Amino acid sequence: MSAIAPPGPASPQPTRTGARSARRSLQTRVLLLVGSGMLASLAIMGGASWLYLNSLGRQLLSEREMLAHSVADHVDYVLQADLETLQGISSKPGVNVDHRDPEPERLAISDANLRARLFDSVFLASNGTWLSEQSPAVGRSCQPLLQLLREAQSTGRPAVSSQVTAGDVRRLYALVPLRDWHGQVATVAVGEIDPASPRFRALVATAGPGDGASVDLLDTTGIVLASTGAGRASFHTDHAALVRRVLERGRPSVETCPDCRQPPPSTDRVSEVMAMAPLSSAPWAVSVRQAEHQAFAPVFALGRNILLVGSGLLALALLFAWGVARSVRKPLAVLTGAAERIAGGNLDKPIPALGEDEVGRLGRSLEHMRVALQASIGEVERANVELEERVRARTSELEGLYRELQAREQWRGQLLAKVIAAQEEERKRLARELHDETSQTLSALAMRLETAVAAFPSELSRQRLIEAKDLTVKTLDELHRLIYDLRPSVLDDLGLLSAIRWYAERHLEPLGVGVHWELSGQERRLQPEVETALFRVVQEAITNIAKYAHAESVLIQCVLKDDGIGIEIEDDGDGFDPANLPATGETRRGLGLMGMRERVALLGGTIEIDAAPGKGVRIAVNVPFKREASYV
Repeated sequence: MSAIAPPGPASPQPTRTGARSARRSLQTRVLLLVGSGMLASLAIMGGASWLYLNSLGRQLLSEREMLAHSVADHVDYVLQADLETLQGISSKPGVNVDHRDPEPERLAISDANLRARLFDSVFLASNGTWLSEQSPAVGRSCQPLLQLLREAQSTGRPAVSSQVTAGDVRRLYALVPLRDWHGQVATVAVGEIDPASPRFRALVATAGPGDGASVDLLDTTGIVLASTGAGRASFHTDHAALVRRVLERGRPSVETCPDCRQPPPSTDRVSEVMAMAPLSSAPWAVSVRQAEHQAFAPVFALGRNILLVGSGLLALALLFAWGVARSVRKPLAVLTGAAERIAGGNLDKPIPALGEDEVGRLGRSLEHMRVALQASIGEVERANVELEERVRARTSELEGLYRELQAREQWRGQLLAKVIAAQEEERKRLARELHDETSQTLSALAMRLETAVAAFPSELSRQRLIEAKDLTVKTLDELHRLIYDLRPSVLDDLGLLSAIRWYAERHLEPLGVGVHWELSGQERRLQPEVETALFRVVQEAITNIAKYAHAESVLIQCVLKDDGIGIEIEDDGDGFDPANLPATGETRRGLGLMGMRERVALLGGTIEIDAAPGKGVRIAVNVPFKREASYV
């Protein structure tokens, strides 16, 4: 067979440029796939590394916190021992501040000076009077020191001061109240500490925090009392608030200072990591501080190494993927060119053999497909011609049937509109005749019976005439109700909304059903056919509520807009299941709802009926206004 599809106007040829494009596409896909897999693996490895680095960072901070706590315990131990030394003065033999012999006190002070590890000198004071021959380095009249003495005597508790400065002299004081035999604070033992002394600096000098780090001993004013860092002694830091906060908490804390001031002559501000631990025996805190880039140097170095290794692995994987793509792009370029020829309709040129691997088997399969496709194209073309003829014939038939169905639907709508209009006219005629003839006749009959009652003297005759008159009046009332149901005059006189309100109150309120009325928009008259159709829809809904709903209240909402009207009727009655309504024609149930839908459809509107057993019924009607009436 030689019948094949004609080639397109520009059949693609396997040019060198096209082959390069195919190779680039394959290579790109392979690189993307391998790269995506490697990126996913690196992402997992990076997540694990990030968790490890965070753990390592927390470990470094924990080590600094432990170091600060350890140094604080050491300083507490030494300072507590010296405080006990001061306390022991009162237990020395012969010590009595009221005694006239000062020798026992002098010997006790000398012994305390020898045993103390931090004190440069020890003094005794009582009520502002110094009992020692020596004077404090800051002077006996130093107000901060006198204030410390008064506080120690008033509280009766040992205390350690922050740095006290008088001129160029800096000192720290430990104060221990000494009680007499009556338990009264009679004397205060004072130990003077020189922050610049080697033995005081040795409190923190034994700690080895690492390169670039220092251990500082701070008081509550933020002054460095002792430090392992050069030039930091007596430096006033920015950490007074932090020291007080750590002392209030009573436990070690790790903080980051993003802008820490450095001691002179440097004016730099460095981001530092600080581990701070409070002392229990003094208002001091031990701070282990180090620049942030030095503190986390192991973490940063490990992160850089992980990044370098990951980048190297990704580059190696991409290089491997590039080699794989390069090894298979040549036979795939041949197959791509053959596939493009076949897609363009050129089935004459065969596909050469490409080996025994997967690509070769794909080439042979493509060649078999080319031969089979070339053989079947003619048959497909003939079948297509026959199928197109059949489709055209069936389409023509369906179009005729559709036009006929549309015409019948239009006729049905017109016929239904005329039937409903005829019903309304017949209702008007019957209501008019009943009102003009039957109603007048019954009224005249009632009047004549009333006259006859007065003319008959017999009580029995009068009673029968009264019963006949009452029956006539009741029949007349029923006739009036029937006339209003056929065609209420309020609909023609006052319009749709007044008629709906009148009908609902007349048929529901006598049954004990509360009627709630809501109106939105400006009330106005509508086209007569629209008012009549909507009134019949609402009439059917109210009639169903009165007969079947057993409701306690009904809400009627009317919304008048420029382009349409919406009416919603909702009750709290028994409700029903719409799925259980019988099919049309089996019984009369459901005919009312069908009539409502037909009337609304003739007006071009929509109706929604939402009902469920025990949950009441909600009927929503929306009708647009049209320039030309669609209801005859």
